[in-house]
Amino acid sequence: MNTFFEEEGILNIDELIMEQPSFQKIIEDGIVTEEELQEQSSRVIASLKAFEQSATPEQIDQVREILAEISVLVAVRDIYEKQEKK
Repeated sequence: MNTFFEEEGILNIDELIMEQPSFQKIIEDGIVTEEELQEQSSRVIASLKAFEQSATPEQIDQVREILAEISVLVAVRDIYEKQEKK
């Protein structure tokens, strides 16, 4: 995948997730454990720390904003889905 978006202009995040070896490993048995959550958290932290070491302040600000907006999307999607189940 070499774009963030599908042909319709929709964010291609599901495909990106499915392609990640870390995701594939975590879900291979159909159960997500606390240890797997911790390992994934550690992977994210290590990646962000490595990025900070090589990025400019402007790039760090841009990625911080992207991460914040993705987090908002995840949070409001969760709220929306819970509302739909009522």
